Amino acid sequence: MLCVTIICMGFGFIVLSVRYKAETEKLSSYNVSFSDVRKSSSVRGSDIEPYGNIDITSNGLELDMSFVLNSSYDELSYIVTIRNSGTMPAEIVDIMASPNYQTDYYKKLISPVSISLSDVKGKIIPAGDDIEFKVVVYYNPSSTSNVKKIVPLKLGLLTKSR
Repeated sequence: MLCVTIICMGFGFIVLSVRYKAETEKLSSYNVSFSDVRKSSSVRGSDIEPYGNIDITSNGLELDMSFVLNSSYDELSYIVTIRNSGTMPAEIVDIMASPNYQTDYYKKLISPVSISLSDVKGKIIPAGDDIEFKVVVYYNPSSTSNVKKIVPLKLGLLTKSR
């Protein structure tokens, strides 16, 4: 009886150690990136349609954007998708803009155009899921004459694992 108990304990230990080894060998992966950009709306302030050129670069960690606005009331809206293709949850630390058009110096360079981004700081993206945010570029009406504006913008994705 004692021998049978020892043999059963041995088999139980083998089964537990195999399961433990399988669990510890599962590889965790971390892969968060910009996966898609699509135009959600375009408002024309004159006869010429505003447009934008957008490329996803640096393995999905940067968006290289350029917007062409022709007159007052031109507006472009884009929906940007951030995808978590990894196996662990991720937190968005920041979407970094370059140049930072929120500072006075750069704001003057593109005036009367304004750029706004949805706030996704601190949002958690579960593994295999995605989140969207909006980029809006607007040519504000002003006392100056309508001058074609070309506005470059780079967005960088900064995330961390949870």
